Amino acid sequence: METVKIRTPQSLLRMLPRLVGPVEAPSLVALPFSRGRSGMPMALDLPDRRSAAPIAQAVRRGARGADAVVLVACLEQPLGARPLPHADELGRVARRLERSGMRVLELLALAPDAWGDYSSPAGARGPLAELELLDDPAPGVPEPPSLPGVPEGRGSAAALEVAAWLGELLDGDVAAARDDPIAALELAVSLADRLDVGPGVLGVDPAKAAALAIALVVSPAQRDLAIELAIDGTAAAERTLDAIEGDAATEAAANRFLGVGPAPDADRLRDRLRRWTAIAEATPLELRAPLLVIVGFLHFFLGRGRTAGRCAELAMAIDPTLTMAPLLRDIVDAKGAPDWVLGTGEEVGAHPATRE
Repeated sequence: METVKIRTPQSLLRMLPRLVGPVEAPSLVALPFSRGRSGMPMALDLPDRRSAAPIAQAVRRGARGADAVVLVACLEQPLGARPLPHADELGRVARRLERSGMRVLELLALAPDAWGDYSSPAGARGPLAELELLDDPAPGVPEPPSLPGVPEGRGSAAALEVAAWLGELLDGDVAAARDDPIAALELAVSLADRLDVGPGVLGVDPAKAAALAIALVVSPAQRDLAIELAIDGTAAAERTLDAIEGDAATEAAANRFLGVGPAPDADRLRDRLRRWTAIAEATPLELRAPLLVIVGFLHFFLGRGRTAGRCAELAMAIDPTLTMAPLLRDIVDAKGAPDWVLGTGEEVGAHPATRE
């Protein structure tokens, strides 16, 4: 594993995309350190007067074992020549962290036009373009692959096809899918990247497969199955299916939803997130809540608690009776990220799992 030494605020900001991945502004990125080694980054809301204390608490909770932290305020609006915004609120967060024993190494601003340093009374800053002129602080270290955000979109060609199939599904089609839900869910996922293409040479229509998956995951048990297929594969899902049919949920399966156990295959999880997001975006909005729960849990498993929480909130707004959405929100609030994310420290410049 390559160790990268970052000596200036500019170098750290230059390295930020490879440490954190894409960050949605406005947000506060917290990058914890333990004995000089970086941990998993977090993305939180920018603080206001009332939220400084809970944000500092969230940083401490999510950075277990860390002794220092870098804070970067990612801003929506250009800085121009005005004073650095949110200085008082960010200062409150920093002071609370310092009092708790966590040193704040840097407190920086990153805007569309410039970067800034809150530690300088004059608000030291520089144009964003200067970061591109710096030597790469970690040559050869790739940026993490991009991941989708909260599912959005209505009225695409794929969405219209899926909506048409949802209105035409026969009881026999849905019953057959329920008889073999693993096969039905896996087919929909395997064809999710072809939703805009239409039926293939074998006549299998991705929109119909997606419609059947949407009909299945209305059931809480089938929704759990879809999530377990994404995180642990068919063997684990078959064990859970046997337990469901025997009316005995397994403790191991329940713990996985809480982020307990060995780390899943990250590449598989990212791929499933992209595919379930495509299905969710092709789902009519009024039926999208169960899909948002699936996508939200996959974001949580990847350490993207902020996005997972937004998926849960949108699902609750669409369907207030969907009990698994507030459960996801509660898990995110309580843990922030799964054990396999929180328990992994990485060298600066390594390719960490994404943590919001």
